[in-house]
Amino acid sequence: MDRSFLSQKSVIIAAQKFACIRLTSYESESEKAFVAKLVNGEPANTAFAILSPDGVREVRGRGPGRGPRDLFNNADDMAKGMDAIATKYPQKKTASVPALPITLNAKVGLAVAAGDLQPLVVIVAKDNLLKKKWEGAVAELAWNKDFSGYFTYAVANSLKEIPKLTGQTINEGIFFIEPDVFGSGGKVVQELTGDQADKQLEPAMRQIRNTHVQTPKNRRQLANMGLNEGIFYETGIPVSGKGEAADRERYKKRLDMNKK
Repeated sequence: MDRSFLSQKSVIIAAQKFACIRLTSYESESEKAFVAKLVNGEPANTAFAILSPDGVREVRGRGPGRGPRDLFNNADDMAKGMDAIATKYPQKKTASVPALPITLNAKVGLAVAAGDLQPLVVIVAKDNLLKKKWEGAVAELAWNKDFSGYFTYAVANSLKEIPKLTGQTINEGIFFIEPDVFGSGGKVVQELTGDQADKQLEPAMRQIRNTHVQTPKNRRQLANMGLNEGIFYETGIPVSGKGEAADRERYKKRLDMNKK
């Protein structure tokens, strides 16, 4: 889906007229229920739909809604189709900055960042007002063309929500984390207190954007590494896709055998 459609320049340009949402159907019961409506059945590993602003599906595919190919022949066809849909819903100008596009939680954010080969920006504060203030500051930069698409974002009440984290020296603030290859842990490469954020947030984001190195990965490589390192990702709710559930069970058995 990424390689053949979503990473193509024509689709990226067309997508700027849309609110792009990634659902985590194996982490949330409510999101799973939403995805089930899109695919008319149990969610599996992928689902795809283009919705009108009221949440009603705008385009219905030729198949079960598993990916863009159910709706479009190729990336250019997708871009043209999206442009045609966008003309029906003229963009409205707003005075405020759009909300920060955060993941479901910090643990999921770490896994998403690892999968997308991006650094993770996490806002950590116990006080909700303080959290919202820092969220707004990060959002102003997140939607800037210099930073849009370069980071994954999350918020947390505590760093304890992020597994196997190293390198932190403060408990609250804005943290920039490089996830490990699996997203099962991460290293803090920059951290800012609230007092530092006003002057140092933009330079920090620019530096990390420029120095971040993307390491290509593939499924076979990750499976072999995961077996060697004893990695198994526990989803928030049971996996409903039959093929995925079977793959996970086979992998788990091999993992248990390696531990003996």
